Formats: sequence, C-alpha cells, structure tokens
Amino acid sequence: MPLVLVEGAIIECTHQGRLRLAAGDPRVTVKGRGVVLAGKENGLTFGSAAAPVPGMITPCTAPTPAAPKACTITIPATPDGWSKKLTVGGTPVLLATAFGVTASGQGPGQWKVADPGQAVLETL
Repeated sequence: MPLVLVEGAIIECTHQGRLRLAAGDPRVTVKGRGVVLAGKENGLTFGSAAAPVPGMITPCTAPTPAAPKACTITIPATPDGWSKKLTVGGTPVLLATAFGVTASGQGPGQWKVADPGQAVLETL
C-alpha cells in the first residue's frame, strides 16, 4: 500500500526542481504533521535560481531563451494518486504514487513524489 503524504513531503519536477510541501490538514496527523489533501498541490511553483519560492529545496532548471521560468503544477494529481479509503472532510488524501502535469519555459513536464514525509501511515 502507498504511503500518505504529510506536511514536509517533497515533490519534484521533470527538471530536478524539488519543493517541500508546507500545507497539511491538521484534522488528521502523522507524528504531528497534517496530511496533504488532493488538490492542494495545484498551482504550486517549484521556483528557480532567479526566483526562489518558499519550500524550494532545489531550483527547477527549465530555462527559456529570455529568462528562466520554473515548473508550475497545472494539473493536480490524477485520481490514481488519491486515497480511495482515507478522506478528510470528504476530500481524499494524496499518496506517494501521486503525479501530475507541469508547465514551464520548456513546455509541459511532470511532477512526482520524491519523499512522502513519513513512513508510518499507508492506505489504498
């Protein structure tokens, strides 16, 4: 079974950008960290060396000819990355299997989970 994402989980883009998720829902926690609900990842930007963002671990390296434009999540995780059993307020939690689409200066890319932020809670 896949692990549930929690606050502090790390996602990465096609261009090696890494971002630590800051938002977790405090209604369900794992070792004090709130679970991440489906849809909360939509619109997140990985940041670039020229334009860092909060939570950026490694900048996205997707440059354009004029200036760098880091990956931004344009399509949230597909239902394959949502829990079918665990919801909070009717919204599924995200799983370590989550992935989606990004847009950058080099066109579309993908994001995926690099680290779920915990190793205790698994679900379907």
